[in-house]
Amino acid sequence: MSFPIASSSVLRRGAFTAVSARRAFSSGPVARLAAAAGRGETLGPWADRPSASRLNRYLVVAEDYADAGANARRLEVRERHLEQAQNGKRVGRIELGGALLRKDFDQIDEEVGPGPHMGGSVLIVLGESIEDVRARVMQDEYVQGNVWDTSKLKIFPFLQAALPNVTAQPDQSADADVGARSSATDANATLGQLRQDLAAGKGPKIVTLGALRSIHHHASRSAK
Repeated sequence: MSFPIASSSVLRRGAFTAVSARRAFSSGPVARLAAAAGRGETLGPWADRPSASRLNRYLVVAEDYADAGANARRLEVRERHLEQAQNGKRVGRIELGGALLRKDFDQIDEEVGPGPHMGGSVLIVLGESIEDVRARVMQDEYVQGNVWDTSKLKIFPFLQAALPNVTAQPDQSADADVGARSSATDANATLGQLRQDLAAGKGPKIVTLGALRSIHHHASRSAK
């Protein structure tokens, strides 16, 4: 019986194809996670520092299985899950995380706590793509421990709104409050009268330049 013998050119092409395939696989997110897991399995899938110049934000909604033993499985691996999530928080891959509850807060017994009512998780993470985030989620302790129902897993690209900080500065609010009170009672008070009141222990104990300007502004408007 004879066997076909491949020519050297065919062998070279086959070797090149195999090397190319290995290189393509090694550059994917799953391969990077596998390499990271080999270096230290306890660090978890979120522990490697971002190498991409720009990462995108994603919202992950993962529901638990609905069977009677799901909560017990969650509590069994919860400590390891939180340790690995903390590693992800430390390197900047996880921004926020927490549990979904099956009951509202006012329906939970304070002595028992929320543990028995946990039914899923929400994460806001940074990743390269949905594929990258999904690959990491699939190596999470809650997936490996048969807690999250991966058939219900949802990953959304998340665009964070740039909400301005409208909280007034303490000094500014204090100045406005002092000015409003002073103008309401002494709209026509002069600076000399204000000094006399302060010397007599009347009025505010501390008057800032902003408050004086506010008093002067209200006095000028009242004089017109």
